[in-house]
Amino acid sequence: MLSAYNEGYYASYIAAQEHFNFIKLILIILNKHFPIKKIYYLCNMKIWNRDFIEETSKYRSAIMGLSMLSIMLFHQYFTSSFPFNIFHNIGFWGVDIFLFLSGMGLVNSIRKNTTNVFYKRRFKRLIPSCIICGITKLTVFILLGSSVQILKEGLNIGIWSLASLDLWFIHTIIILYIISPLLYRLLLKWPYLTISIILTAFIINGLTVRPMVGFKWLSLQGIISWTIERLPVFTAGMFMSIKHKERHFTYFVSICLLIIALILNLQEKTNLSFHGIQACQMLALTISMPALIILCTFIITIIPNSIYKVVVFLGTYSLELYLTHEFIFWTIKISCKDVNPIILLLISFILSCIAAYLCKVYANKLTKQYDL
Repeated sequence: MLSAYNEGYYASYIAAQEHFNFIKLILIILNKHFPIKKIYYLCNMKIWNRDFIEETSKYRSAIMGLSMLSIMLFHQYFTSSFPFNIFHNIGFWGVDIFLFLSGMGLVNSIRKNTTNVFYKRRFKRLIPSCIICGITKLTVFILLGSSVQILKEGLNIGIWSLASLDLWFIHTIIILYIISPLLYRLLLKWPYLTISIILTAFIINGLTVRPMVGFKWLSLQGIISWTIERLPVFTAGMFMSIKHKERHFTYFVSICLLIIALILNLQEKTNLSFHGIQACQMLALTISMPALIILCTFIITIIPNSIYKVVVFLGTYSLELYLTHEFIFWTIKISCKDVNPIILLLISFILSCIAAYLCKVYANKLTKQYDL
């Protein structure tokens, strides 16, 4: 069972590479029907000319809800049938959207507050939920005993879990929160030099350290490496928030399309390792993030109101859902082997939402009680 777990978890990362087949198809169609010299005109559609920050702020919770939904479907292995298998290919985009939006949102918080107030607010939002979810998860793990011992290695359940530090994302977001005031000032004073240094670190990490670390991130080297891997998309969010009024957005989208095409072409013609290819794809995703978020806002505006409310709920409780859903998914999958996989998936989703809601309620009570 442990081997099957590890193979399934690793296979999700391998399968995620397939999403670029879709992007390649789009580029082929663009190249056929819209030669490079006409891409600028393609990008002059009205949707690109909206105020990006205003649109994103308006639908922030819903966009984060779509991101959380994609992450949850990426982590589920109850079924690989259509359409669920699509999210095994593209679901990890949700983390990057979340980090991009976090970068954007932190700019306003840094502008409005002193550094001490900024850190206090980040602490109030993150730490109570991490502790409550972590203690609950570890308690359930101990009570269930040997039946879920597979999770100890697969999900890093252990003493780290007391503060939800068994999740790589929590380490990464804490580091990004700590450096964000400094990063903000560097982007204001030396924006392009700062971005160049970050991209250089990203490339070096992707070609050297990251392949050595692999998916065993629970070490100082692993945590730093995985954080550097996500630093460009977080920085892109901050940069977009700082500089969005200084450049016409159509030029940005035009350049994005050209750079993505270049990166994909480089990927095909070079013999890169798995992690080298992953680095190229993450960079392409970072560059295309504003266009991807605009696509999310378009989807949000056309979905029925009932579905919109569900998506907003997922966005509102996105942190708590991230902290709880994977543990719930795998616990149910291991414990209920002979039940219809779709039913198990629905039960897991419902339980994850209930756990996330309760976690946030008690985290808010804890914050108020101790005046954090």
